[in-house]
Amino acid sequence: MKKFLLASLAALFIITMHAQDKNKTKETIEGNGKLTTREVNVSSFDALKASGVYELRLSQGNKESVKIEADENLQEYFNVRNDGNKLVIDMDKLNNKNLKGKSKMKVYVTFKNLKELELKTVGNVASDEQLSFDNLDLETKNVGNVDLNLTAKKLNLDSKSVGNVKLSGKATEAVVKNKGVGSFEAGNFVVQSMNIENDGVGNAEVNAEKDLKVKDSMMGKVKNKGGATVRKMNKVRV
Repeated sequence: MKKFLLASLAALFIITMHAQDKNKTKETIEGNGKLTTREVNVSSFDALKASGVYELRLSQGNKESVKIEADENLQEYFNVRNDGNKLVIDMDKLNNKNLKGKSKMKVYVTFKNLKELELKTVGNVASDEQLSFDNLDLETKNVGNVDLNLTAKKLNLDSKSVGNVKLSGKATEAVVKNKGVGSFEAGNFVVQSMNIENDGVGNAEVNAEKDLKVKDSMMGKVKNKGGATVRKMNKVRV
């Protein structure tokens, strides 16, 4: 056991030193402090994939739009494009660079209707108002908190975030698979029927009124704020 532990520590040290050496070869960039706002023309979309180092703000309206707030010299690292029915926002141009400093970058996205939302950002994600959906497939793999106020007929949530996920509003049905690190706070998200598998590191609070099926782990427990009777199950499919 001792030999295994020493070998593991040695391997971790080698990986860390390699990562540090690799970072030294990367170009370092820093915001120039001149905050600018840029509006990006986009075509109609009903799916959104967001990745990069910024705060994402979501709103709903009659016209799709994207607005980026960032230091003047960092605007060029944002890539916004339509890929079929999907809007993609990324900062892949930063892959070979080190971003230095505390530049506060924000991206504002307004949509008409959304069916799919995929989050891989490093930064918080929030809604500026209550968002309305028919059926929404939501996948979170971001580092940061997610705070969404929404109504939906059905929500399919696959959460692997590092940070708290907070939902408010209501839905007829919700299927949740939580493998994130952080609490799942849905006590103010009123759902008639919910299936939840909580394999994350952190507790989960939900609000199911009529039906609640739960699979939880030793790392976190599910608490129901609503009136549904809790039924245990083996597996959830999202």
